[in-house]
Amino acid sequence: MEFKVGSKVFYPSHGAGWIKDKKEIEFNGNKKMYYEFEFINASIRISTPLDNVNNLNIREVFPAKEIKEKIKVLKKTPFKDPKTKDFNRLMEIFKKLETQATIESAIETIQYCNHVKRGREKDGRLIPVSIENELSRAMGDIIGELAVSADLELESASKTFEKITGMEAKILDFKYFHP
Repeated sequence: MEFKVGSKVFYPSHGAGWIKDKKEIEFNGNKKMYYEFEFINASIRISTPLDNVNNLNIREVFPAKEIKEKIKVLKKTPFKDPKTKDFNRLMEIFKKLETQATIESAIETIQYCNHVKRGREKDGRLIPVSIENELSRAMGDIIGELAVSADLELESASKTFEKITGMEAKILDFKYFHP
């Protein structure tokens, strides 16, 4: 996919943002063209070689209307059984879903996390931090993409997410979505 400066993008390991610059960088005597990315959810900028963009599943953000339509499923179906009790396997599933970098994969992560949380709360058990982190990341990915797509502040996008899904999304939890 060919991007340009100003493109609104979703970068799987960093979230939603924009291409701020296209520049040539010399590294170890080799010159390459790079895109410089800025993200709505973090105060970092990163540069990625143009010839590596497709390998990283970087894509354009979805239109806000499409995002809003897709996340409606969370109101009807907030829980989904991941079909595993093995915690390590569940973490592998989350990693695979994150790599897919789609709205649907973020939704599925939210549903799995909600299922685990509900079961643990019912049993009077603690919620693992990793489950809370995955939930926060997935919600943050959707909220960040909605914010970038619709030119909204994160707080406004968070309120829109809450209104559509009926789920609480604490914007302060999204200071930094990705490790």
